[in-house]
Amino acid sequence: MVLYNGGTVHRVLPVTRGARMAAFFWIQSMVRDAARRGILFELDNTLQQLAGSGADHDACVNLLRQWADS
Repeated sequence: MVLYNGGTVHRVLPVTRGARMAAFFWIQSMVRDAARRGILFELDNTLQQLAGSGADHDACVNLLRQWADS
């Protein structure tokens, strides 16, 4: 599966052999602001890297709760 951010410009190249099969769906983030989504993404990645050292993953969850649309 490939996911694209709605603000990302992308393209596909023509199929030169075989057939292209595709399925499309859309999802909406609970956090409307793109900058805040970026912060959450970076924070979560960092916390996952630090998980072995006992890092507190709740910091990311708390920000998600604070910034999510109700």
